[in-house]
Amino acid sequence: MKVPFASIVPLCLLFAGLTLSSPPASFAQHEAGQMQSPSKYLFLTNVDIKPEESGAFGKIEKEEVDAMHADNAPGYYLGMWAITGPTHAVYMHGFDSFAELQKTHDDRMAMSTLMDTLRTDDASEASLISDRYSSVYSYEKDLSLNPDRDLSKQRFMRILLFHVRSGKDQDFERVVKLFIKAYQTSIPDAHWAMFEKMYGVGSDNTYILVTTMESLSAVDVMHENGKKFDDAVGADQLQLLRNGIDATVESSESDLFALSPDLSYVPASWITASPDFWGKK
Repeated sequence: MKVPFASIVPLCLLFAGLTLSSPPASFAQHEAGQMQSPSKYLFLTNVDIKPEESGAFGKIEKEEVDAMHADNAPGYYLGMWAITGPTHAVYMHGFDSFAELQKTHDDRMAMSTLMDTLRTDDASEASLISDRYSSVYSYEKDLSLNPDRDLSKQRFMRILLFHVRSGKDQDFERVVKLFIKAYQTSIPDAHWAMFEKMYGVGSDNTYILVTTMESLSAVDVMHENGKKFDDAVGADQLQLLRNGIDATVESSESDLFALSPDLSYVPASWITASPDFWGKK
């Protein structure tokens, strides 16, 4: 399994020196039909899969998801396949305090039969993957626009990765806030959630902008809105915004992902609300 609860995860590295938040309202409470803000933190795991092995990998992951549903295990997460880029899967687990993350870990580790199943499955997957790496991000409310979503209805994600130039974090954040103001007046329905990497490679200069989508037709709308945005902002202001990005961002990459029921462990209400997707066998 690819979420932050396997026995191999060194919890001391995650929890040392962190300030805990108020009582959690985690991803576990993102019930179907509810518009909710992103969790305070995001545990994200990338799994690079060897060519032609995604089918075998997905089958094992589905067995893990079924086992967790059968045991009513704690710790829901979303899994998705990359549409663009190398063959890989991405897992997201939202949580609102590191105390909550530890409790979920401890509670799951106490489920000995389930953990035996997960360890066996992990061993079976070893030959199918080439790499895996995890990171922790913090939700940046001031850098987000209309982020509240009913996650149970989402089927795709666009993730835009920013590597910010050294020492330019504050300048980058100022530019993002200027973009938010411009979008609020030109494309008020635009939405995204911004996260800053706290732990993991590039934790000193990495941000991700996440846009959830109910269908890929939203990508067409994004491209149409790009022209509307340019026209509404005007050439002079647009050039200032572009100059700000050029001055603060070292590199960026945008990728599309498809959420997968086989890779995701979601609340029962999601399955009841969308049995044709989340409950599909």
